[in-house]
Amino acid sequence: MGRRKYSRPRHGSLAFLPRGRSSRLLPRVKHWPDADAVGPLGFIVYKVGMTSIHYIDNRPNTPTSGNEVTKAATVVAAPPMKVVGVAFYGRGDKGLVELGSIWTERYAEQLKRRNTTFSPGRADPESFRDGVEEVRIIVATDPKVVGAGKRPHIAEIKVGGDVAKAREYALSKLGGEVRLSEVFGESSYVDVLGVTKGKGFQGVVKRYGVSILQRKSRKTRRGVAAIGPWNPHYVMYTVPRSGQMGYHRRTEFNKRILMISDDTSKINPSSGWHRFGLVRTDYAVIEGSLPGTPKRPLFLRYCARPPKPLEKPQITMVEV
Repeated sequence: MGRRKYSRPRHGSLAFLPRGRSSRLLPRVKHWPDADAVGPLGFIVYKVGMTSIHYIDNRPNTPTSGNEVTKAATVVAAPPMKVVGVAFYGRGDKGLVELGSIWTERYAEQLKRRNTTFSPGRADPESFRDGVEEVRIIVATDPKVVGAGKRPHIAEIKVGGDVAKAREYALSKLGGEVRLSEVFGESSYVDVLGVTKGKGFQGVVKRYGVSILQRKSRKTRRGVAAIGPWNPHYVMYTVPRSGQMGYHRRTEFNKRILMISDDTSKINPSSGWHRFGLVRTDYAVIEGSLPGTPKRPLFLRYCARPPKPLEKPQITMVEV
């Protein structure tokens, strides 16, 4: 018998409570940072898979600075988003309130796949000039391009910059498309919002790393031996309990975009990506891992706490 592991720290951070299922597949962005650049502050992509990327490390004051390094990276497909509407927000008693929205009739048939009662309005843009503090574009994705079904994902994305310039930009894009290269650049940092892989209902051993009890234990082995003292007379929230594992809404901060391109020959394997197929649209390579399964929609957002910017690294090879 090999070496036994006598102890292991219990995992499962108490910062993520309650560990419930996400209410939606594409998470809603609850915070938009301030930005001077006029344009959308986010973009919706679809996860493809992971690979390894080789580049010259250009981070200063690191042991590998100036040398070639190999990093894990995630490829995401980024088909152009369709701007189907513009929403205007003003200041209310408890925060922002929607003043109204303008919709285009160009993509009405695609939007009816998501909402069968959808009917585009004919509001006058001139009626939304006074009291506007925030402008957002309403975008819809094209999941058919990546093989993720036919129903588009619809979301609101804040437009950065001055309110007047943001309003002019949003109305100019109404009925058009937005590409990933218009929103983010190579070597820029983004926050990634997504839903993790779902693992169903699990016990405390898999969910929290509780040690398995001895063989002659009474009643159970894969459980908590004592769930609390006599006092207090209730089970505390810190005690590991069975429940949902995975399919949680998560935000990962400061992910670096290493490559944005439309040349799919650089990243497509001959047999296609596992559980995805061939990438046929614009794509990006992001350093590190991202939550979710292949074909899962992810939200790229401007950084809420941006780090010091870096120049684009010299990429030597992308393994396919």
